[in-house]
Amino acid sequence: MSEWGWDLISCRTRAVLGAAKARGVKLGTTGPADLRRHLDERTANAVAFSERMRELLAGLRAVGLSQRAVVERLNKLGIAAPRGSAWSVAQLQRVLGRLSRADDLGAHPQLAAHPGTSPA
Repeated sequence: MSEWGWDLISCRTRAVLGAAKARGVKLGTTGPADLRRHLDERTANAVAFSERMRELLAGLRAVGLSQRAVVERLNKLGIAAPRGSAWSVAQLQRVLGRLSRADDLGAHPQLAAHPGTSPA
């Protein structure tokens, strides 16, 4: 009975993979080259979110609030964190770090696309 079950699973898997291949899905192409596009997209979204939050965070910091107090205020105001959840201090630190790096790289926009790379 179990051998029959494995054969059934194997046939279904082959059928699904064949249908995906017929739709043009590239199978087995994971790796750094394939993932770069997704990483770049996520990075761009994170930078855009940070920039949208820049003025609000600067205002909260300007009145002397600590990072923990800023997190509490953002959650109290109902402002969602980057992925839609409640804010944590770690998330705030990542956003502030991203804004700080953007400020540091302002004179070198070619570096902003790929943090950690050196100029050509």
